[in-house]
Amino acid sequence: MKHGYFHLVLLYCIKQFNGERSLSAIYHLLNGKKSSQTIQDGKLFNLSHMFSLFPRLSRQYLNEACEELLQEDLLELLPNQHYFVTDKGKFMLNERLAKRPLPAKLNGWEYGDLGRIFWRRLSLLVQVLSNFVYERKQYLPLTKNQEDLLWVKSFLNQIPISKSDLAEELYKEIKDFLLLQTTNRAAIFTQRLTSSQTIGLTFEQIARKHNEDPTFVYLLFWDVIHSMVDFQKTEKQDSIFYAIIKDKRQNNSLTSSSAKTRAYLLQGITLQDIAAIRKLKISTIEDHIVEITLHDQSFIPSAFLSTEDFEEISEAIKSLHTHQLKKIKEYLNHKYSYFQIRLAFAINGRNG
Repeated sequence: MKHGYFHLVLLYCIKQFNGERSLSAIYHLLNGKKSSQTIQDGKLFNLSHMFSLFPRLSRQYLNEACEELLQEDLLELLPNQHYFVTDKGKFMLNERLAKRPLPAKLNGWEYGDLGRIFWRRLSLLVQVLSNFVYERKQYLPLTKNQEDLLWVKSFLNQIPISKSDLAEELYKEIKDFLLLQTTNRAAIFTQRLTSSQTIGLTFEQIARKHNEDPTFVYLLFWDVIHSMVDFQKTEKQDSIFYAIIKDKRQNNSLTSSSAKTRAYLLQGITLQDIAAIRKLKISTIEDHIVEITLHDQSFIPSAFLSTEDFEEISEAIKSLHTHQLKKIKEYLNHKYSYFQIRLAFAINGRNG
């Protein structure tokens, strides 16, 4: 059977998890579930770039794709109901990715939500300015999302230049950026735009134009958007790209709940007291501390894991070549808690 590009994405994720996580873990990762476990999985298995790339993915679609791969002997179902990529599957994955690699600039963890906001605002702004330039006052806006509509209205009211000048400047910024992209990627981006003259195409329509897989086109498009969001970091702060999302940029990558726990930890409050103050389970606060350790290079969890203990656990991890907590715990004769082992994984995975 001819596998679509989504099948490759699924194979790639299963290969990265190496039989140590369930299909649910992949579903939550691609869907963008902002739980400590999913965030940690992304980091530890080098899959953060895939986070939240398919926010509308249904569990049924994922299950069906997995079943198709299983029937083709590209996957093997393990006794614990986890999946493992077979040698046949690895060969096909490597062969197909050599021809169409995963787009290199995708960064779902950093730019998933931010990229979607950026695109909604940018595309609506392009539509509004295009209709202004061509003096068309009657048209249906791209979206009914009131937040996006209000943002564009507010932006146009506050910007200190005329709409004509703004249209020219935005055109120039987009053109200069697209000149840095491949012809194919630039075409996919522009074909998604709606102007006074044209209606933006769907990914399926663009895929037919390019004789390409819709999922691959979809990922190429978001690769361009993530590149744009990243590009504005290096631009002057008076650029339009920067202005579009300056109110949405976040300085830390922690979930809001973990950020609150971090604030208490910095005050010297104990884990048990934080749990009591926040009326949360101790295991939940432990989840937060693991997440903080994973993402905050300056945070040293020495109150929970000494340097000597970290080194001993790390040696066990290297010896066993596994991310399975139970195996590490048993190997070390239950000397350490699951929390301490997770902290060791988090420290080792900081640069993952």
